[in-house]
Amino acid sequence: MKHASARAEAVVTGTLLFPAAAAFLGLFCYPMLLTVILSLRPEGADTGWTFSHYLTFLGDADSRGVVLLTFGLALAATLTSIAVSVPIALALRRRLPGHRLFRVVVLIPLVVPGLIGALGLLIFWGPRGWFNLLLTQAVPILSRPLVVTYTLPGLVLFYLWLYFPYTCVTTLAALEGLDPAIEEAAEVAGAGRWQLLRYVLLPLATPGILAGSVLTFMAAFGAFSVPLVAGGNYRPLAVEIYKQISVPIPPHWSGASAIAVVMGVVQVGFLVVYMRAVRRLGGRR
Repeated sequence: MKHASARAEAVVTGTLLFPAAAAFLGLFCYPMLLTVILSLRPEGADTGWTFSHYLTFLGDADSRGVVLLTFGLALAATLTSIAVSVPIALALRRRLPGHRLFRVVVLIPLVVPGLIGALGLLIFWGPRGWFNLLLTQAVPILSRPLVVTYTLPGLVLFYLWLYFPYTCVTTLAALEGLDPAIEEAAEVAGAGRWQLLRYVLLPLATPGILAGSVLTFMAAFGAFSVPLVAGGNYRPLAVEIYKQISVPIPPHWSGASAIAVVMGVVQVGFLVVYMRAVRRLGGRR
């Protein structure tokens, strides 16, 4: 009876997991395997193997600069998202008047397509956009509009607007999941507002902050629409891959695949290092 029950349970578990496993293999593993194989093929050939695409890309100083640019933009967007999301989450957890409207506003970047969001940001922050129009009206001594678009700070700002909801939502969920009795106990023990924030709320909300920041980093690292439209001369890896298959004639599919593999390796490497750092941080606590 026990063996039959265990076998039946295994069959049910396998049946439930099969759709997810099939989707994972078909939608991720198979395309990724094809990309790796294509990156090792000579350009335009169906046979043969070569590492020349990797050596060419990694041996070029400009290409290494593209990798650093992509990583730097993603890291800057992640850090700024934490700085913005924590105060917003702390405010929204109090359920102030209109908190539902603010929650909807926070989620808007997640439902707006990236291309439309990039175009809207260009219009808003442009030399003749609403921001500069209001700024020149409020500060008449400004002789020139503030340059935001097609700059690195502007690109980080656009990344921040589009991807910070990941950090904000997970941070807010972590804070709302805290037992109010914990804060009450800290206040009874004599903790002030800043001590409560530093020693109680932030440490307990750290798992949510870390989880959201990983999502923000991954989304920013793979950003395509925003840098394509608003990046100007700054072209991260996703745009560089697009250039390899759209500008040259014939397209450099093998070269683009090699860049895609490098991009995936950097992302996975960052995730591994990040998770180890999180485990060490948790172990110290």
